[in-house]
Amino acid sequence: MGPVVDRQQAVTGVLCAVAAIAASAAVAKLVPPPEAQSAAKPAAAHGPASPRPSGTPGPGSSSRPQLNGTSPNPSASTPGKGSAQPSAPAPTPAAAPGFGGRPAFTGALFEGEVKDGHFCTATVVRSAGRNLIVTAGHCLAEGPSGLKGALFAPAYAGGNAPYGTWRIEEVFEDGRWADGGDEDYDLAFARLAPNASGVDVETAVGGADLDTGGRSDEDVTVTGYPTGRQDPRTCTIRAVRTSPTEQRVDCADFPAGTSGSAWIARDGRIIGVLTGGDTDDVSTSTVLDGYAADLYRRAERSAAAGR
Repeated sequence: MGPVVDRQQAVTGVLCAVAAIAASAAVAKLVPPPEAQSAAKPAAAHGPASPRPSGTPGPGSSSRPQLNGTSPNPSASTPGKGSAQPSAPAPTPAAAPGFGGRPAFTGALFEGEVKDGHFCTATVVRSAGRNLIVTAGHCLAEGPSGLKGALFAPAYAGGNAPYGTWRIEEVFEDGRWADGGDEDYDLAFARLAPNASGVDVETAVGGADLDTGGRSDEDVTVTGYPTGRQDPRTCTIRAVRTSPTEQRVDCADFPAGTSGSAWIARDGRIIGVLTGGDTDDVSTSTVLDGYAADLYRRAERSAAAGR
């Protein structure tokens, strides 16, 4: 019986080894190789704070950043036309246009009153408080803006503010931009006070959803307000990823004042915000990923609580 038992034990050992190998192979199929895992992850990845020195502002940068309602160079303002504060907004918000159109919820930022000239562009972003706009971080200064905060005029055109204006009460920025000047985080949200009639800006003109999934490499529509002009520029073009934290569009004639312009994708969601560029024909945006989501949540909570 000894040899027979030995043979049975040997056969059993072989079968167990084969089963173990098969199980390992089955498990291995469930785990993609490292290169497949990296390809499945979003390309955008904002790392820890690593401020880098800022160079000469690009053409998309504001020449007159709003510093808590105080213009560093008031004499450089370009006079505008139109009423600074109509008695009431239009009775109903304009519906968002089709892709490539000009939305009513994008407008110009003014230093004090509409007549003082505009310096950057901003867009209403949908929020619980219905009172948030998004723009470039270098356009505004973080913190409360007080009674002399900048004004937002949605759909500004021809020297007129058809929906009226809303005053900025508080600005929210990532500390890596506000304190360290890291251009990868050049983004700002701002809480607006209700207008003279007590109407919130999103109620009057609508807004766009913010997408913080790190999207790029798709068609976007960009609307911006060049400084010294009374009408916006609109461009529809493909956004291209240039690094893990930056994307660009090649829209002709987007000079100073167009900073803060939202990049709106075909589905109507904001996937970028113009922050700079090497020439008037090249504009860049940070990639809107986790850092933008965190900043938006902070701004939304504070804005809703401050109502």
